[in-house]
Amino acid sequence: MIRVAGAGAAAAGLLLAGTPVASAHDTSIDVIRCGYQWQARCGYGGVTDNHTRVYSCDTFSDGIGVRTEYLLRNGGSGYVDDANGSASGCSAIFPGTSSNPITDFRVCQKSNVWYCVGWRPA
Repeated sequence: MIRVAGAGAAAAGLLLAGTPVASAHDTSIDVIRCGYQWQARCGYGGVTDNHTRVYSCDTFSDGIGVRTEYLLRNGGSGYVDDANGSASGCSAIFPGTSSNPITDFRVCQKSNVWYCVGWRPA
């Protein structure tokens, strides 16, 4: 057990060593449920800027939107939709602060039957 934990910590250290400091807390998720047999990426969303910014990007031109939902440390929640559909550019908001950061998020395809990836830590 100790060897596995040590190896994981070493691997994590190696991954972070090659990552710029500014992006150490940035994270994103793809939502894959578009196109032929639902195998194409519909869009993605994520959290950046030290857990203060959340964004949503629709990348598949099918008339179905993409939403990123988030949770804050104080229990608050909300979402951001990609306002321009699959056109170039994403939508973002800054709901978090240094004292009340975004803690978790998920990305959803907005259709008649919504599909969301599982909640992930920010």
